[in-house]
Amino acid sequence: MRPPIVSEQSLLARRSCALLTALLVLGGAWVLPAPAQTQPAPSLRADTTAVLSLSVDDALRRAQSQSFPVRSAEAQRRAATARKRQSLGVFLPQVTAREQALFTTDPVNAFGSTLRQERFTQADFAIDALNTPDRVDLYGTQLEVRQPILNLDGLFERRAAADAARAAGYRAERTEAVVSFRVKKGYYGLLLAERQVGVIDSALAAARANRDQAQALFDEGIINRADRLAAEVRVSELESQRTEAMARRENAADQLRFLIGVEEDVRIAPTDSLVREPASVGRVSLRAVNQRRSDMRALRARADAAREQTRSRWLAFVPTLNAQGTAGWYDDTPFGTNGQSWTAGVSLSWSLFEGFQQIGRAQEAEAKQQRAQVALEQQALQNEVELSEARRDLESARTRITQARRAVEQAEESLRIRSDRYAEGLARTTDLLQAEATLAERRLAYLRALYQHNVAVYRLELLTEQSMTR
Repeated sequence: MRPPIVSEQSLLARRSCALLTALLVLGGAWVLPAPAQTQPAPSLRADTTAVLSLSVDDALRRAQSQSFPVRSAEAQRRAATARKRQSLGVFLPQVTAREQALFTTDPVNAFGSTLRQERFTQADFAIDALNTPDRVDLYGTQLEVRQPILNLDGLFERRAAADAARAAGYRAERTEAVVSFRVKKGYYGLLLAERQVGVIDSALAAARANRDQAQALFDEGIINRADRLAAEVRVSELESQRTEAMARRENAADQLRFLIGVEEDVRIAPTDSLVREPASVGRVSLRAVNQRRSDMRALRARADAAREQTRSRWLAFVPTLNAQGTAGWYDDTPFGTNGQSWTAGVSLSWSLFEGFQQIGRAQEAEAKQQRAQVALEQQALQNEVELSEARRDLESARTRITQARRAVEQAEESLRIRSDRYAEGLARTTDLLQAEATLAERRLAYLRALYQHNVAVYRLELLTEQSMTR
């Protein structure tokens, strides 16, 4: 059966209409950069899910107060400060108050209890009274004071606790810096995922327009079945890519929600745009980084604490000098004060041998000190490697942005040329589809280049703990 005859003017009109529709869809949805809030990507979540609109600054503020790593680091800092406060026991006295009750017919205890109450009389010297005394009730109120005088091991233990508290404070600062980096990376990762969905949506709309037009042309016998199937396959590919992109978008939103510590079931809606972060990167001094960065300070404080701990363990062999005093009030009724007494004294203690326990603890402390020093040296070398890598990544990202922008312009021009040729009947449907696919890929590559550039800037800020954005 002969295909119906279609005039050249009709064919050109159909093709031009289809191309105009596709180009309007592709061009209208592609604005560089498009604000994320103007065209929010559809969500896989239920419509009833609450939406939390956040700028990157809002996300950072939430993270600094609500994120789990920051809260955990702050708790560790408080614990280290509390341990430092505990070490004040090497200077300050220990005061204990107690109330005791004793009921006895034991001759020895009865004799002593009566003496303590200052109730002893001549009759209490009788043989029967001494051998078989009546029940004696004794209530004693005691106040005991223990005062350290010289404990050299405790002094260095306190120094170690102070260094450990300082290290915990620096670790808390570093945790905040790391969390800020992760939040910015996650925030712009979510923006990237949303913009990817937008690019795919525009490409999908154009592909569907091409598919519908291809079907109409196939029905009229103008194109063959292979061209029609090619248009259908392109739509199927984009629909599959959109499903994957939507999943990545939801995963990125959930990850950001976790990073900023939002426990409610809400959908994060970023309000900023995915643009190139203006950065001013000057000369970075490795020596300065190793001196001022919070994690390096924490490692040095940790090494100092290990050194003081080692000294404390070896000084455990030195004698210790302590004073002790007790004041007591005794009566046959609770809190009575009929009998009074006090005792005071000092003690010199020297632990000569504990079955190698002290030696073992000292050797263990030396090993920990060595490990802390090795960790400090290792991190210093790692900083050098990471800084060099970060600077190369930033330069590479800047180059990729320029290349990706140029590639988008070239792909747009290529699509325009192929569209004109297709309208004149000089290009196949597959050529047009390939040009449209290439343009979508180049736009996605441009978005990824923007994201990678921003992440490289934020990573360099993390490594230097200096702001590099204007």
